[in-house]
Amino acid sequence: MKKLFALIAFAASLSFAVSAPFTHDGFFFSVTSGLGYGTFHDDIDDGFAQIESNGLQAEASIKIGGAIVNGLIIHATFAMNQLYPDLEASSKTGRDDRLSHDGFDILFMGGGATFYIPGGSNVFLGASAGVTTYSVTFGNQSADFLNLDSGFGIIATIGKEWWIHEELGLGIAFSYTYTSAEGEYDNEKNEATTNMFSLSATFTFN
Repeated sequence: MKKLFALIAFAASLSFAVSAPFTHDGFFFSVTSGLGYGTFHDDIDDGFAQIESNGLQAEASIKIGGAIVNGLIIHATFAMNQLYPDLEASSKTGRDDRLSHDGFDILFMGGGATFYIPGGSNVFLGASAGVTTYSVTFGNQSADFLNLDSGFGIIATIGKEWWIHEELGLGIAFSYTYTSAEGEYDNEKNEATTNMFSLSATFTFN
């Protein structure tokens, strides 16, 4: 991970000197924000019990990097997804519980690449991989009640932007985020996964 971030920083530093207007060949900074549908599923003790949250979720991300060739950018990626529905617990004993929360956040830190399809359409494809953490807030207090370790995540994106200035673009993007992690809940092994689908606005300096 350190080598990846060092490569991204090197590409970004070089790109300041070669950036040209209305091209994707320089320093890259992009932010996204949007809404979508997400699912969280935590399998405890090989299916004896489950914790789920499914429904509305919000997405935000920041990407920082630089072009290594025109149209191909490598970048660090920082993202957060927040699930809004309550957590629902169920078990084979027939016991069901609903747990309200003030915020269920999935944080992502990693690196990736964005490729702008040649031809001036400003359609782009992106992918990132990295480390994820889970955090649930109850009464404004963050709690690791799921006892999940840091996990793995991937983000895949497709979108389109329109130039509003020689170095600035606005656009829309559709993204899919997958995360997984393992841990121990109530002295039993648990395995958690999330699937997030988001439609977002993008703002890019390039």
